[in-house]
Amino acid sequence: MRSGPIIGILLVMGAILFITYAVPSEITASVAPTHVISSLLGKDVTLRTQWVGYNAFGQRLFIVNEYINYHTNCANHVGKATVWFNYTSLRFYVLLATINGANHAITTGIPTPILNVTITTGNYLTINTDYTIQLVHTLTVAGMQSSITVMPGSVNYTLTGPGLSKNGKITVCH
Repeated sequence: MRSGPIIGILLVMGAILFITYAVPSEITASVAPTHVISSLLGKDVTLRTQWVGYNAFGQRLFIVNEYINYHTNCANHVGKATVWFNYTSLRFYVLLATINGANHAITTGIPTPILNVTITTGNYLTINTDYTIQLVHTLTVAGMQSSITVMPGSVNYTLTGPGLSKNGKITVCH
């Protein structure tokens, strides 16, 4: 009996099952303020961009939260801003993030890894982030991009990824 074709079929079935299980088939994304504190000098705002990846079985593979904390006087100035990540995953995924040209790798080996990037600005701030999700540091399984422009009274955003294209505006000062 020849075992070559049987091994070949098993390898193909294993590859199909692996791809169905480990590669995201759907990615959702959202942007929303999570924390707003008003004062006489303006507002301190924390904005969250969230990406969630699901496999073909509907199981959540990863959650990427990008937070932008900044101060605005709601008229003509955006103050110091801080960007950080919170990333969780059920598998051996690695998050590679390029923020305004600077590369950062975040793994799920550390509970809730956080990355701080401080940007000093004037009357607006744009944060462009390219995300690459890799499986075991080698196989890229997803790529997403966000462009967040923080202005004194509002935030414009564009989110793109596999099967996803969203843009919008959020008013933070009324």
